[in-house]
Amino acid sequence: MKLNLTLLTLVLATASIGAWATNNPFIGTWQLVSGEYVNNENETIVYQSIGIRSQKVIGEKHFSFVTFSQDKFWAAGTGSYQFTNTTYSEKPSMASYPLEGNGVYTFHYEMKNNQWHNSRWHDGKRVEYEIWQKVQ
Repeated sequence: MKLNLTLLTLVLATASIGAWATNNPFIGTWQLVSGEYVNNENETIVYQSIGIRSQKVIGEKHFSFVTFSQDKFWAAGTGSYQFTNTTYSEKPSMASYPLEGNGVYTFHYEMKNNQWHNSRWHDGKRVEYEIWQKVQ
């Protein structure tokens, strides 16, 4: 009986962990499909026009990404993240670029057709928009 109770506890604990992980749509490896950002001169730069390609890996609590422009290194970062039903926030602990403001980047997101669409806003203006596809 004690073995059955231990086995049942283990099964329930595993199921709970699995259920939590499946409620997190971000866990996995993501490939950038398209995007744009507003540069320091207030110009909108379409990623495709400068050959941006990027991959992001997201675990239960941490993210990491690397980005290239053409075939040259562009940026990389790693840190922790949090999400709600509508926002995804990254807090880099290491980055190849100077962190803005409080070092937290908050995006509004939607999952559409197996793609992750996110936008980042500053003072009412959209400063970044990206579409990511989960790598199968």
